[in-house]
Formats: sequence, C-alpha cells, structure tokens
Amino acid sequence: MKSVTGKISAFLLRRRGVGEDTRRLPSLVKAMRSLVPRSVMREVMSSSHDRRQWGVLAAAWVGVSEREFVSAAARELHMPYQDQVIAPDLTVLGPRARSVLTDLRKVGASVILEGVDVVGFVATDPAEVRGLALFDGTQSVSIAAWTEIAKALDKAERIIVEAEANVDRAESTKRHDLSQRVIDILISEASAHGATSFEILTYEGKTRYQFQTVEGKMALGTIQPEALEALMVHLTNLDGEVLHHATVGKVLVRELGNAANMRLSWNIRREYLTLPEAISPHVVLPASVANSDAARQVEASKSSREAPVITHPILVVDDNQMFCRVLERLLRKEQCDVAFAENGEHALGKLGESKGLLPRLIICDLHMPRMNGREFLTRVKADSRFRSIPVVILTSDEGSDIELSLLELGAEALVSKSKDPRVLCAQVARILRDSPIEEAA
Repeated sequence: MKSVTGKISAFLLRRRGVGEDTRRLPSLVKAMRSLVPRSVMREVMSSSHDRRQWGVLAAAWVGVSEREFVSAAARELHMPYQDQVIAPDLTVLGPRARSVLTDLRKVGASVILEGVDVVGFVATDPAEVRGLALFDGTQSVSIAAWTEIAKALDKAERIIVEAEANVDRAESTKRHDLSQRVIDILISEASAHGATSFEILTYEGKTRYQFQTVEGKMALGTIQPEALEALMVHLTNLDGEVLHHATVGKVLVRELGNAANMRLSWNIRREYLTLPEAISPHVVLPASVANSDAARQVEASKSSREAPVITHPILVVDDNQMFCRVLERLLRKEQCDVAFAENGEHALGKLGESKGLLPRLIICDLHMPRMNGREFLTRVKADSRFRSIPVVILTSDEGSDIELSLLELGAEALVSKSKDPRVLCAQVARILRDSPIEEAA
C-alpha cells in the first residue's frame, strides 16, 4: 500500500504534467512553517525583506546548508529540486535580454529555454514566478538555492555582455571600413589632380573637403552625411598618426585647430613649423572671412618666416649621465637636437608637455629606476600621439628571446651598450633617413 506522501506526489505529478496549468504555485513560506519554528520565521522575515535570502537565513538559523534547506523545502512542497542551475543564453530573446535578466534577478528565478521558447523556471520561491511576464502557467517550475540561481544569472549576464561587445566590435569595424573607403576615395581624387594633401573643414555648420590642384585651382566637394560622422570620429582618433596608402605611401593625419577641421598630407619633405595661430597656413578660408584680422595675421606670419635650420629632435632616456654626454656630442654631429630624461616616467612627462615638435626618434635604456625601458616602450606604443615615433632600445642583456620580445612590443631596433657608440649613431642616421618627418601632436 502506497504511503500518503507517495499518493500526494503522484497526484501532483499528474496535475503538473507538460502543458498543464501551474499558476497555483506554493510559496516558500509554506515550507518554512513546517521546517523551522515560528520564532525563527519571524526573525528571518524581520531581518530581510528580500525573499531570495530567506532560504539562506533560515538555513543558517537551523544549522544546515542552504542546499539542504531548499532541498527539504522542495520535498515539503512536493516540487522538483535542482541541485545545479544551468545558465540560460538570454541573447536568443534579442533586445529583451537585458530586461528579462533584470526581472529574473528581482524575483530570484532563472529560465529553461528551448530555442526562443521559455519551457520552464527554476526559482528559490515558486510563488514569485507568477509575477513574471514570461510565465503563462503552462511551464514547469522547480526549486533551487538562490546561490545557485544567482551564479547562473551572473553567467547569463556575461553571455549578454560578450554578445553586446561582439555587436559593438562589428559596428566599429563597419564604421572603420566605411571611413577607410572614404579616405581612400578622397586621397585618390586629390592625388589624381596633383595635390599632396586635402582638408576637411567645417564652417557655419557645413562640412566639405577641399584640395588644390597642380594648376593652382581649388577643388571642393561634400561627403555623404551617413559617412561624415563616422569619418570625423575616425580621423580624430588618428590625429598625429601615419596611415599607409597603396598609391601615395605614408599619409600624415593632423587636426587643424579642432576636431571639425582635419588635414591629410603626403609626400612630406620638410619639417612642419608650429604656428602662433591654431589655423594652418594651407587652409583656404571662405571669402567672407578671407580679409579678417586672423587671416591677415596668418599671411603676415607666412611672409616674415625665415627658412629654418633643419635639425632632428631626439629624446634620450637614460640614467647614465656620462654615457649621455658622450652620446650628445656624437649626435650633434648628425645635426640632432638632443633632449634627455633620466627614466621612462620623466620621459613620458616630457612627451606629454611638448608644445612643439615631438622627437623624430627616442633612444631608451632598458634598465632604469622608477620606469624601465620595457614599460616605457609599452606606454609609448599604446598612445596614439606617440606610437609612430621610432624607439631604439639600449641594453646590455644578451639573448634572442629578449630581443624578439622588445621588437614585438614595437622597438625599431636594439643596440648593445657594450658596442662603440658610433654604432648607435649609425642606426640613428639610418632611421632618420628612412622615416618621414612628422608634425608634433
């Protein structure tokens, strides 16, 4: 003869079969009345208004684990118990994923999915499931510890975050590719007419691009609005960097006063000068402002400027003063204007404070106090303002592994400190000869 519990369990299983109505879900409170003294129930409910924590608190009061208590509650309510909860992939719900996750956390429940269909729930308090918009009364409901449900929801959130990041990366890649196509078109058009640069200028709320043809005529054009915003963001991020174009070679991207005005130039054969005005002397001003005081000041500065003596700014980062003095004498013979920093931290400060030309080359010792050469190289190559500056690393270390790791970080070359300093100067001369002359960021 079957026990009374067995009869009730069989009856409930028939009632809660697939497709049957489960709207009348029992509350965890009902199980607690049987499992803990009334005084403990009062303490639990008064100490926290969060129903999700009641199982945890009640278990602590009676001296058992949360899993043991929730398992006993499931038996008391004649409901299935889940020892572990599988994290649901809520991204299949599309834009609703975030809001569904929030609702599940609020009531202390997770879902069981088959494709996009919600076929079941796992909750710490079954009665709370009735408040969910996804619950229609036909899905299965089981009980699990809130700790396990919370772990599953945390993993579900990580899945959502990763999916959102993938979407963002895809959108970013799309915008980047579109911007690159626009840049390629503009460079090809300008170079086909003999130009060595073009500007994108914004005036009175309108943005256009322009360049000067080989005959001295000014060509103007507009960019489609759907591509313009992404293009300007892209160029602003590239400010001070060098692009590589299949037709014209290295292309320098520069901001002209603000992010609404940019210039891309190639075939650069001389040092750029830092102007007293924010505006570039090559920008063609609209007729309405061509005779303004600002325009006259720029023209005056152009006509009065003397041809500069070409020197190459070099930054040497080394804490050995004797070596620095020797190196300075040798580099001056190569027409280098040498500045010094005693460690990587000091050098980064100098680079950040630079108001004129950035160094065309950095020579950096590998072993220094406060910030060594490896960390300095990493920081320089991670900064869009400085990453195009070649860095030569000086080291007394031996071994191909060290050399390969530094080259992978972006070092232009490695020179042993034990060698004649003239070997280093020869490397400097080679790099200055092969590298483009770039404007300071």
